[in-house]
Amino acid sequence: IEKGRLGGTCVNVGCVPKKVMWNAASIAETLHDMKHYGFSGYDSEALSFDWSFIKENRDKYIVRLNGIYERNMANSGVQSILGTASLADGGKGVVVTPDDGSDPVTYKAKHVLIATGGYPTFPAGEGIREHSISSDGFFELEDLPTKAVVVGAGYIAVELAGVLQALGTDSSLVVRKGKALREFDEILADTLDDEMQR
Repeated sequence: IEKGRLGGTCVNVGCVPKKVMWNAASIAETLHDMKHYGFSGYDSEALSFDWSFIKENRDKYIVRLNGIYERNMANSGVQSILGTASLADGGKGVVVTPDDGSDPVTYKAKHVLIATGGYPTFPAGEGIREHSISSDGFFELEDLPTKAVVVGAGYIAVELAGVLQALGTDSSLVVRKGKALREFDEILADTLDDEMQR
């Protein structure tokens, strides 16, 4: 039973689409540094970045991966049901409400595996939910923002702030404590902190 697209967080709003955006940011950084290696033209009108192009092609890539997952499951004899589920019969089954609007169906099994995934948490406060997006929402952006504030000290926040900055967004990273990645290796966290602030 799957509520969203097959492949889970990693394929749809995590590792895979983030890596596509990271690659684009890496190319932007390389182009920015090209003058140090004898190349010219970085400041010319001929050089530009098209957010809609990378978004459209990234999204097509993800849809292709969703199809691969769907075919692999079908080829393995696994039935995929779009909908939501809740436990029933003391954990020996689930009640499934299909997305197509049909009546709920109860499935029983000796073992039930629950892999619910997670959702980002927004801090409390007036206007925060209305004027913010989660890391999932990053992949829904239709346009490259001119300015962004990324809240968080973990690697997802650091990666997305870095991608946005490299692609041309004026980005700020807000952390609650001393520095980003404070739970990681101290040398890594300190070096990152120095680099982000210069």
